[in-house]
Amino acid sequence: MILYISQKVGILSWFATCLYFLVEPVFILTSTAPYSFLHHAMSDLGVTSCGNYTYSIAPHEIFSSYYFWMNVLFIINGLTLSIGVLHISQSLKKTRKSQLATAFILILALGNIVSGFIPADINLFWHSIFAQLGMITVLAGLWIYASSLKSGKYWTYGCLVFLLVILILIMLVFFVPMPTGLLQRLFYLITFIWGTVLSFILSK
Repeated sequence: MILYISQKVGILSWFATCLYFLVEPVFILTSTAPYSFLHHAMSDLGVTSCGNYTYSIAPHEIFSSYYFWMNVLFIINGLTLSIGVLHISQSLKKTRKSQLATAFILILALGNIVSGFIPADINLFWHSIFAQLGMITVLAGLWIYASSLKSGKYWTYGCLVFLLVILILIMLVFFVPMPTGLLQRLFYLITFIWGTVLSFILSK
């Protein structure tokens, strides 16, 4: 039996996914260590230990008072993102190519879920591997979606270009100082907005 996700549930799941950026500031404000929205990773808010070098690439001090609930937020965000992507996938012709594209985008959602279950200070590799891989595969997924969609094609291509530029900038932070925290958030924000707007376009 194939699971069908209704239009109402699909759109609501995208709205719930976007709510991440309304909830995250609460955890930023409750951090007892200085936290920079521009420079610190989203994962820092879910770190379970306190101090400097809580994980290998975080020399700055981290003390997230409500790390448990932040990790719950990561998991919920990954689940709502998955539902939203699966809803959009129903508008595409069922081919191996479109199914592969859906899987590519779902890797990003899986990254959020895994990040919630495995905080960065517990195991940095498993915490970040799916999230990092997903930031690459989502580009391929959106490219295939754009080439397959009848409605929302150019919207998807436009978001794809922005995501590609942001990903290139993220990779350049090893050579040029840039606000990595902001870039990471912009990548996810554009992805969430892409799906929210596209779900409305397809509903028409």
